[in-house]
Amino acid sequence: MKLSLICLLFSFLISTSERIAAEEDSLLYIYEPELRSPFADTYRQMLSHANNNEFDLATNLSDVLLEAHLDFADSNPVLYGQLMVNHGIVRTAATDYEVALPSINDGLKHLESRTKPFSVDLIRGLMAKAIAEFSLDQNTEAEDTFRRVQHIVHRNQGVYASSQLSALSWITKTNLKRGEVLAADREQRFTLRVAEQSFGSQSVEIVPFLTSIGAYFASRGSTIPTLMQSDARLQRDLLFRRSVDLYQRAVRILETTYGEDDIRLVKPLRGLAHARLLQVTNRKRAEAALTRSLKIVNNHSGSDLTDRAIALVDLGDFYTIMRDEKASPLYLEAWNKLQEDEQTRAFAAQLFALPERLFPSESDTLFLDRRPDAADEDEELFVSLEYSVTAAGTVKSVRVIDKNVPNEQVRILRYQVRNALYRPRIEDGELVATEGLTFYQPFSVSSATIPNAPSTSNDILTAPESAPHKQMAR
Repeated sequence: MKLSLICLLFSFLISTSERIAAEEDSLLYIYEPELRSPFADTYRQMLSHANNNEFDLATNLSDVLLEAHLDFADSNPVLYGQLMVNHGIVRTAATDYEVALPSINDGLKHLESRTKPFSVDLIRGLMAKAIAEFSLDQNTEAEDTFRRVQHIVHRNQGVYASSQLSALSWITKTNLKRGEVLAADREQRFTLRVAEQSFGSQSVEIVPFLTSIGAYFASRGSTIPTLMQSDARLQRDLLFRRSVDLYQRAVRILETTYGEDDIRLVKPLRGLAHARLLQVTNRKRAEAALTRSLKIVNNHSGSDLTDRAIALVDLGDFYTIMRDEKASPLYLEAWNKLQEDEQTRAFAAQLFALPERLFPSESDTLFLDRRPDAADEDEELFVSLEYSVTAAGTVKSVRVIDKNVPNEQVRILRYQVRNALYRPRIEDGELVATEGLTFYQPFSVSSATIPNAPSTSNDILTAPESAPHKQMAR
């Protein structure tokens, strides 16, 4: 049985702040209905509460708006449809997806009764519908709906219109969620073409796309083990070359526009270093990029303690992955800088309260090519491990707590965890070991044939940098 290495909720955005959750993204598509007073004020209050995560209040006001306009279902179906879609969007933001989707569908029916099939007025409702479908794991339906949005954009604004970029991002996520990595790759390449056509290949406006797509290809490359056969290794190298090229383009554009010491260079330099680090072959250049990033931050007048601490930690993480003793003093310097006040001490706790896995990254879900014979159809497939992390960030004492997947996969996963590297915990200004950490790895049965799966039990498993952590101290 082969184990495929595709992260279930893989995001192509490298920074946590850039990963827009479905519930947050859905609020971007709220309609702005033409309402009379006092309902215009009610709408604004609803939107304000939703944006502030006050979903009980937002939902109640949405109910008020719907009830007050029931008569419009027949007399003004467009207005009523907008209110219905908005109601579903607020429910999506509140993660109440099973209520949200019927409301959005009902709203779309009203809109479509008075709107042409390819009207741009349908885009907000269709995006909201697709996001709700995605959240309910209705992945085929979600992709079809996102494709409909894309088709509407093409019909009205052209094949390379920038207004399809959000839909393309979601299509990528949908493909990855289903393990269809090659399809996701195509969407990212097309996204780059759209951005180049829309903003210009050398414009500052294209930099965010260069960095996000660069992060995507670096993470994709990391899913292919280094011990694969030659064809897979070639694909791995190609993915990393694409990533590095995109980051370098971003750096050159920013240098040309703002100068070689501009603070805006830090993000692509960090991404470039990350890609080179995962690539394995150019780690000296990764070190140079991180060292340059640290220098830029330290010399920038607008940098604060947290900025400097993050730059120090980035370089420390690099040395940890390289098993270099230079990591320890950098971590301690960052920790000490952050002891200045209560707010920065809280940030230090975020960085150092628990060991942080650095390499290889964890996968939200790993895929099996078939369900084990001994497992029931509705039984969750998993492996649960216990381990310790040393003060140097290495792992020891890995043991299996429980599992229901074949021993081959358990052995490979245990090997992966045993060889993982962590940013160690700091306690009272000292790097310390952490015992009794637990790791829970879920598995799923793949619905698609996924390339680049390890073919032997000796393959090293890796997963995208963006995968969430699932560890806790006992």
